[in-house]
Amino acid sequence: MERQIKGVPVVFLLDTSRSMRGEGFAQMKEAFLSMIQGYANQSNVGHSVAVIGFGKETKILHLYSNDFKRILRLLDDVVCEGPSQLMKALELAIEVLFTVLNHGSIGPFCIREKVVIMSKGRVADKNDVMYMGENRHEKLKIVHLAGQIGTRHPIICIPVGTNPDICFLESLACSSKTGKLLSPEGVVQFTKYSSNMVIASEVIGNIPTTGYSVDDVKAAVEALEGSRNITEKDVDDIYEILTHRHMYQINSYSRDTIETDLHSEGNPKLPPIGTRVRRAPNWPYNGQDSNTCGTIVGHNHRDLNLSIEWDTGMIFPYHFDTDGDLGRSNVVVCDEPRILLQKEEIAVGCLVQRGPDWKWFDQDGGEDNVGSVYRVEDDKTVHVRWPNGNKSNYRFGYDGKYDVSICDPFDEVIRRRIEEQQKGWHKMINDSKKVVSNDGIGISFSKEGRNSTLTITIGIGRGMVETGDSVIKASENVLEMNDSSDEARRESRAIEYKDEASGGGEDTDLNNEDNNCLWQWKNQQGNWVYYPKSENDKIQKAHEKNSRGTILVRVNGDLYRVVLSKMIQINISSREWQEIRHLR
Repeated sequence: MERQIKGVPVVFLLDTSRSMRGEGFAQMKEAFLSMIQGYANQSNVGHSVAVIGFGKETKILHLYSNDFKRILRLLDDVVCEGPSQLMKALELAIEVLFTVLNHGSIGPFCIREKVVIMSKGRVADKNDVMYMGENRHEKLKIVHLAGQIGTRHPIICIPVGTNPDICFLESLACSSKTGKLLSPEGVVQFTKYSSNMVIASEVIGNIPTTGYSVDDVKAAVEALEGSRNITEKDVDDIYEILTHRHMYQINSYSRDTIETDLHSEGNPKLPPIGTRVRRAPNWPYNGQDSNTCGTIVGHNHRDLNLSIEWDTGMIFPYHFDTDGDLGRSNVVVCDEPRILLQKEEIAVGCLVQRGPDWKWFDQDGGEDNVGSVYRVEDDKTVHVRWPNGNKSNYRFGYDGKYDVSICDPFDEVIRRRIEEQQKGWHKMINDSKKVVSNDGIGISFSKEGRNSTLTITIGIGRGMVETGDSVIKASENVLEMNDSSDEARRESRAIEYKDEASGGGEDTDLNNEDNNCLWQWKNQQGNWVYYPKSENDKIQKAHEKNSRGTILVRVNGDLYRVVLSKMIQINISSREWQEIRHLR
């Protein structure tokens, strides 16, 4: 019978066979106690632990709970005897896993029940004959069963004792998604994995989907409040989680059948593939979208009838009401474009037109038509959906060729073209804009005063900023659509968005410093205020790298995005903006 549990589920399989006597059992007990104590010490993520012992008997020693005091005493009276019946332990683990009704998540990451195996790997067959090197058939059966479990559940193997069968245990771990082979010394760090997943969920919106490094992740983590206790190993874990983010989606798709399984398009009442969306007021999925925009990448023949790829790269299914009742939809259509972060050349949701190497006749429906990228391949090709409904893949760097080029989504010609192409969806899009604006997720407002009228539209997480009739571009290499030369198109392939993060520091008055690189911001009283020295240095460094870039700074405890091309700073929380200036 299924039951709801609290916390991340973990099932331990502990080898209590005679092969574990002496050093093996002592090492296993120490590692087990370290992990349980580590889970008990987690303040932001709870864990629920079940324990199975396999030796003379294969039985459940403890069913799911977070009663860590009791769990810490489970091995006190255990006697190691009998054969190592790992096969029976895995079969019992399947029954235990099926008792869990767990649909939890940490931000956009789906929580999977973990299986942790501690053993020397000396297995016995069904006749209780101990493995002495020749029992290959039994091991293959165990690896096969572990592979079935591993399609959904990570398997963590911890070799203990003298001369454990590392190859066998590593095969078990590798048979599962996100499986690991851990040394007993690495178990304490592993207990922090769920906590580090929380941090990963907080920074995923500020990390490029491709081409990022550990240093990029570290910079984003350091920008978070309360990040002082995060270690280098924690950063490595966060980097690993982000690198394998697709493993933590609710659904995974075969690359061989991805066009039919994911990117199909059918119901004409649904917004077409390539349409940009945001969460609607009827949003029950917590932080699954990481407060970013997304792109429709497929239609489904189910209640969850849209597949959305958020700008974080995570893909999830959602419901869109085809009768026009947006109050019943999980997502609403919006007109916020995809803004590329540093190191991103192209991404799902980007707008494209014919490039310098186009040779596909009128497949796009006409020379001026604008398409939307709905899939990006590792081989420098992209899949585009055109307004005439055609979908195909094109070169974007493959063999040095560019069939398509990225459009500037704020160029008036491009915007008018998009509006013409979306006439069939014009009313739906207008309704969606109202919903998004009323929900407070996308904001459009005017700021009156000495700065005349400034219209600001902000996309949470990825940092799109529009001012008036122009766009705050983070790089001078933005593709200008009125430049028709092939060379210009090749040189300016991406609208790049610089996204650097930094932590705060104590306010320091720089007024008397002998420094020709000082920065100030204007407060609500109209007074110019010096930035703290640490933030001043970050702004100056960003300015030297790219005078039209952006950078995150912290002032008086609030996080701001400094936009150098417009000489303003925008409060990330309130969306209010203030002037800045550079003293030379």
